[in-house]
Amino acid sequence: MPRLVGKSVSDHILGLAQKGIEENAAHFKVGGKKLYFPKARVILLRPNAKHTPYQAKFIVPKSFNKLDLRDYLFHVYGLRAMNVTTQLLHGRYERAGNIASPRYRGPQIKKMTIDMNEPFIWPEEDTENSLWDHKFAQELNKYREETMMKLGSDKLKPHKAFDGALGPFNDNMIAQPFIPKQLKRRMLNQKQQDPDYLKINQFL
Repeated sequence: MPRLVGKSVSDHILGLAQKGIEENAAHFKVGGKKLYFPKARVILLRPNAKHTPYQAKFIVPKSFNKLDLRDYLFHVYGLRAMNVTTQLLHGRYERAGNIASPRYRGPQIKKMTIDMNEPFIWPEEDTENSLWDHKFAQELNKYREETMMKLGSDKLKPHKAFDGALGPFNDNMIAQPFIPKQLKRRMLNQKQQDPDYLKINQFL
């Protein structure tokens, strides 16, 4: 078989894709390793202004490559990814806890954008959602500031944000799995005197 060079390679790939679509089969060469329970987490993102309805962006594991995403989308969702581009974002600097703690770099994020043969348009965002109210954002910022500024014994003081509904809570306020001894004895006696329980013990 003669070696395909330049334009012949793209024509060959296009021909295989068209043949797969016509036969309602995979438009690419399927991998030989079968995976029945994929554990990878693939997250669909809202499109940016530069994206067309024929494009979709995903957050994928760093171990994912283009062939993995194409195979995953086709066999799990029946979605044909005609072209895949990759973007690896640097991890952001973050702080563990308060301002005095040192910074550390978070994990890198890998994104992939695919081209589809059919358009997909996201539904409009709900404008009446109370979570996006200005008051909620103010309370959330206040809670973050209080959490970052609390040091030492101040951590036990109640928050002013959200009227103190987010704690902190004492151990005495949390329900404990405590059963009085007298009640425990009574429940065990009732269980041991149950006819079904006695029948089971005969066969054990």
